[in-house]
Formats: sequence, C-alpha cells, structure tokens
Amino acid sequence: MGTQSATSSEAAQLPIVLEAVDESVATALAVGLAVPDRPVIEATTRDLVSHLRALMAEDLGFDEDPAVQALFREGYRVLDLTRRPTEESTQFGAYQYMREVGLLARRFADVYREAQEQDEADG
Repeated sequence: MGTQSATSSEAAQLPIVLEAVDESVATALAVGLAVPDRPVIEATTRDLVSHLRALMAEDLGFDEDPAVQALFREGYRVLDLTRRPTEESTQFGAYQYMREVGLLARRFADVYREAQEQDEADG
C-alpha cells in the first residue's frame, strides 16, 4: 500500500466520486460467513485508502468543527503506515483493517455529503 500522506497534492486533484466510495465501503462491510480472499481484501483496502485520502484532502470544516477534527485524528491514526497489515499479517487482521478503513471512509463520506448539501443550499 502507498506511502503518500493523506493530503498529498495527488489526492487533492482527484474528484470525489461518492458512488465509488459507497461501493468500496459496501464491499468492505458486507456480512459474509467467510473472510474474503486476501487479494480481495488487499484490493478493497487500496481502494478505501485512496478514497479516504481524497476525502481528507477536502475542506470539511476542520477549522470550525471539533467533531471533524476528531474524525481527522482518527483518519491519520488509521492511515499510519505502522498500523497497516503486512504480508506477514493474518488474513483476519488484514480483513479487520479493511473494515476499519471502510467504516472511517463512510463517516468521511457522510461529512462530505453534508458539506456538499450545505454548499448547494448556500448558493
């Protein structure tokens, strides 16, 4: 998985496609009787990390809202490279990390949607 920061210029240039975020989150959080294969976990995690970085590059009211500040702290904690699964990590550990990133991406997407709705209402 990448080593770029959550606010890299590349992430800032990517458009936010909420449908893609929703699809990746749904894959990560789908309830199943078996843990997905490791390649599926890895691919979904890469997608989610990319979505999360792009969402974190947006202006979501960080300066004004303590709840958004707490969300960003959680985002930086989750994206910390030392927390990410490695090749040696168990499949279940990688699965749990994927779900954690998915849940966080969903929360960021909700804040982004609210900000977009507010922008539309304001003008």
